[in-house]
Amino acid sequence: MDAAPFGGKLAAMTGSGPMNVLTILRSVEELLYEVMSWLLFYPRTLFMTLRHPLKTMRYSDSEQRDKPDQQYLETLSPPLFLVLSILLAHGLEMAFGFRVEGGHTALGRMVVGSDQNLLAYRALVFSLNPLLFAWTFLKLSGRKIDRNTLRAPFFAQCYLAGATAILISLATLGVRDPREWTTLAGVTVVLAATVWYLGVQHLWLMQVAGVARWRAWFWSIGTFGTAMGLMGVVNLLAS
Repeated sequence: MDAAPFGGKLAAMTGSGPMNVLTILRSVEELLYEVMSWLLFYPRTLFMTLRHPLKTMRYSDSEQRDKPDQQYLETLSPPLFLVLSILLAHGLEMAFGFRVEGGHTALGRMVVGSDQNLLAYRALVFSLNPLLFAWTFLKLSGRKIDRNTLRAPFFAQCYLAGATAILISLATLGVRDPREWTTLAGVTVVLAATVWYLGVQHLWLMQVAGVARWRAWFWSIGTFGTAMGLMGVVNLLAS
């Protein structure tokens, strides 16, 4: 048997031979380390956000001024934290045996057609709040709204969105459970998380120069209501 064709096929499979295999192994090493580090940094990020939300948001703002490879070394990046919160909530939903109802529209069928589509859909929906509150913050600040100025407040808001996403998702499991005490506990958590979220947004908007207490409440409640309305419309289209 001629070894040349076999060697050619092996080289084709491994790219440039041993060097390509080494590159793959190093990529796997980095991936493994990154994923395992989430076990430490996810609860740390969640605890920081729940205990010191404004401090965590200011931390995000300061990290935006660092070099990309030096950002968020002590926590998860805000968008990753939000996505992992949604992924964890979905995992708990599956673990407790709760299934997502099949969609009746073309969009709904596409969303529930795979776990990837469902997670991407939920990530986009939960990102509406960070987007709208980032826009509100820039508008009240009198700053130009573009891709550069929007980034920092959006990232900061993703910390709040991630924390509320996991809280609301856990509470929803209780609400969907037929037992009365779990339903009551779930409703209580939803209300508490909503009040906490609005309170933090109120304090965050008050940091804008010239924004009085009543005006901060007006914008925080109004922006939240707008986000919930948009989420309701999107969910209706995907139902």
